[in-house]
Amino acid sequence: MIASLTAPGRALAKNIFYCQMTIIIALSVFFAVIYGQNSAISSLFGGVICLLPNVIFAYFAFKYAGASKNKLVVQQFNKGSKLKFFATIVLFIVAYQWKGLQPLPLMLSYVVTLVSQWPVIIFLGRVKQ
Repeated sequence: MIASLTAPGRALAKNIFYCQMTIIIALSVFFAVIYGQNSAISSLFGGVICLLPNVIFAYFAFKYAGASKNKLVVQQFNKGSKLKFFATIVLFIVAYQWKGLQPLPLMLSYVVTLVSQWPVIIFLGRVKQ
């Protein structure tokens, strides 16, 4: 029963993950071809900085479901939000420790990957209706 309650949310999260992975790979290939290896790695880091915290959040957000577990759902949602924020900060700190980092590809990839989730949610929401 609980698995069926979270199934649509998990499916949407999985679709967002796949779309973001495609965008990260495309941006990394673009930067590799146009600007070289350091730009591609920076772009890859930017995408991963966005994607990994989203995966952490989705894990906690869909851990529990149902009216009887209402309090657990809220607690896990809050825990996932906090861990997502913390993971994003830590990943940015780690990325900026790299000497060959190029900030423009990193930030561009991060922002494009972050913003890409909204059209996916809107489009998939319309398709399901």
